Amino acid sequence: MNQETKVANELQKMMTWNLVPVSVQEDINEICDSLMNGSVKLHDLENRDPFVVEMIHKAMNQAGK
Repeated sequence: MNQETKVANELQKMMTWNLVPVSVQEDINEICDSLMNGSVKLHDLENRDPFVVEMIHKAMNQAGK
């Protein structure tokens, strides 16, 4: 499993546990889909909304454990 898939899975878990603010849930859903199908890489997401980037970083940290 590549890093993008791991992060997408972690983001989905965070969504399930209501750890993602409502204001960025739609963006996170789109990002998960894009990461899973390989149309975007993690480094491509660094210029997104700061709240989205924060959620991605949290997921990356969790996926790395």
